[in-house]
Amino acid sequence: MKRLILILLLTLPLISNAIDLENGKKQARSCALCHGVYGQGTPGPASPRLAGTPAGYMVKEIEAYINEERINPRMVITSSLHSLSEEDIDDIAAYYESINLEKIRPGLGDIPQWPGNKEAGYEIYNEECKSCHRKNGMGKSRKGIPALALQYPRYLYRQIKMFQWDKRVHDDDPEDETFDDFTDRQIEDILAYVSSLAPNNKK
Repeated sequence: MKRLILILLLTLPLISNAIDLENGKKQARSCALCHGVYGQGTPGPASPRLAGTPAGYMVKEIEAYINEERINPRMVITSSLHSLSEEDIDDIAAYYESINLEKIRPGLGDIPQWPGNKEAGYEIYNEECKSCHRKNGMGKSRKGIPALALQYPRYLYRQIKMFQWDKRVHDDDPEDETFDDFTDRQIEDILAYVSSLAPNNKK
């Protein structure tokens, strides 16, 4: 027992130093050009919110851009992604996950309520999305699953259309057909429900 305690004490400094949030903040400066100083993003389809994003998901997506599994040459160059070490990527992801926009400035992280039939969206979400993105829409960091409830609906709409157009792979499965038969109205309904899960839209 004493040996086990000693080993744990010796390894604690290594565990606590594994993530460097200050380095993550420093490396993320170039990201701020599009995603905002605090990673708040913009309500449009191009610059998603990064603040509060599960670190596991962010690491996966940064690596996807570096490996050209997701294509955005302008962003890759602007953010100097190819110059980042694995430690830098881990630090950036942890830094953004740690940001609580409501504490920095109330209202800064508000997600707009998307128009649509929330009840219909609820039915679709529970059938197609809940098992991965969770009932509260907050995703699963360790499994690299994003928090839909923290993201702007216009960005999510664009990504769903990208899945439909085979411009992006959903769930790491090129054969995934989740969105293939969804109409635009159904997508609108899903987003109406998902946006209602945002902390600022909960009643």
